[in-house]
Amino acid sequence: MNLFLRTLKSFSRKERWVAGAFLIVFTASLTVLTFDRFFEWSPDQGRTYTEGLVGQIVHLNPVFTEFSEADADISSLIFSGLVKYNAVTDSFDEDMATHTLSEDHLTYTFTLKNGLYWQDGVEVSADDVYYTYATVIQAPDFKNSLLRANFDGVKIEEVDTRTIRFTLNSANSFFFTSLTIGILPKHILGETPVAELDTAPFNQTPVGTGPYQVDGPYESNGDGSMTVNLSASTQYYGEKPTIEKLRFIAYPTVTELIANRSTWNGAARVRQSLFNEVDLTDLSSFQYELPQYNALFFNTDSPFLGKNKERLALSKAIDKKAILDAIGYKVQIDTPLLELSQDDWINTFNTEEAQGALHDAGWDLVEGETVRSNEEGDKLSLRLVRRDFSGSNEPQEETSKKTAELIQEQLAAVGVELSIEAYNEADLQAIIQTRDYDMLLYGQSLGYNLDTFSYWHSSQATETGLNLSNYQSPSSDLLIEKIRGTFDESDRQALLDDLADTISKDVPAVFLYTPSYYYLVDTKVTGVNWQKLLLPKDRFSNITGWELH
Repeated sequence: MNLFLRTLKSFSRKERWVAGAFLIVFTASLTVLTFDRFFEWSPDQGRTYTEGLVGQIVHLNPVFTEFSEADADISSLIFSGLVKYNAVTDSFDEDMATHTLSEDHLTYTFTLKNGLYWQDGVEVSADDVYYTYATVIQAPDFKNSLLRANFDGVKIEEVDTRTIRFTLNSANSFFFTSLTIGILPKHILGETPVAELDTAPFNQTPVGTGPYQVDGPYESNGDGSMTVNLSASTQYYGEKPTIEKLRFIAYPTVTELIANRSTWNGAARVRQSLFNEVDLTDLSSFQYELPQYNALFFNTDSPFLGKNKERLALSKAIDKKAILDAIGYKVQIDTPLLELSQDDWINTFNTEEAQGALHDAGWDLVEGETVRSNEEGDKLSLRLVRRDFSGSNEPQEETSKKTAELIQEQLAAVGVELSIEAYNEADLQAIIQTRDYDMLLYGQSLGYNLDTFSYWHSSQATETGLNLSNYQSPSSDLLIEKIRGTFDESDRQALLDDLADTISKDVPAVFLYTPSYYYLVDTKVTGVNWQKLLLPKDRFSNITGWELH
């Protein structure tokens, strides 16, 4: 300090004035940099909003986003579809086109709006829509069987350059929601074989019709994270975004996301168990639940779970409240029909009734034994299979492991021996295809389509189907089909009640809980608003109304 003062005294008056001016500019610059440590700013580009994700960025392509939530989030800003979900009003609205529906509810006709252009300046046509749905999604070698199933048997016709027609074999009130898929540009991808679309360079530098476009290919960083930068599209047909630049950083694990709090302004899918670990300084929090549930699926083809009394006994032995209290969740689920009030379908925990049902099913406790057996001497020993989240999502691994262990303890209390097996995602999918388990602890997400067909119809009890309990019920099948063909809300409600009652009596699974999440966003961001989220990407439903202050 003394050296600094002696040096300053040696300066002339003019030199002191210049040094003082320099010090003021330096201090002001440092203050601005410190204040805007999250937002990048330049007069010509506006501020950059940075959001942290968990997972890998692989396919910035709307027809492959089922495999990565990070891909789904980013792609929803780059692409748009014939229909969009409006999270602010909780409704499905027309987006790129207007539509009509025939009186028999079989034919949907869409007419593209005027002024639609791809982000490279080429005009959008019905040819692009036909290419997306008929050429790609309906192709036998298209590598997304779940999406392809939504358009199985649908006749697609290009009427003229602006009109496309979808004709169904039978009425399906859920079909309209399937048309939220982002449209693909035929002039870019038309020469790429459908089987090679999932590895095409387009997935890194996509061209869409949404409010934002990519600034370049996504980048892999030295710490294992990945980054993609977006800017507001000048070709967008809707309201132009106020935030001109977006950056997404995808971290390998949620632990790394939390550890890098200083690098992002927002983060979605923060589980309740992690909420208290995040530095919430200058962050607003929004709690939400999605239409998804975690359940204990019973393999009804298992030798020991084929009888209704056995499955009922196990469901009576499981104390859901104790599980939710232990893992820190709040929303208990008792039916897979999430449109219904869960309070009407409560399966009461009762160990005495569980033991009575096991006795009636022929399973008794021999004196001195802890595991029940039948007349043939078979032990009531079952296998529970779950996903191992170690290394990718430690908080989720803790939740899954604790849930399985609590179920193991609760079943042991009524004389049922349960072994627990945990597998990585790839191995688990192979086990699910062959239904190689007695019980499966697993989660299912309904997303935009609350149709239960894929999950509970008998036709879906196949290797590629999602009927994880191999549940076969003609009564349920008929109700599911009727719900699909019903457009009257009061009729639908009555059918849903009947289906919920049927599933509850058949006990193909024990429905446990819906996870709670938080969306964290910098307090400098205003306009974030929604009524209901069906998918995490819906938080961007009104992003054109967001502002930075």
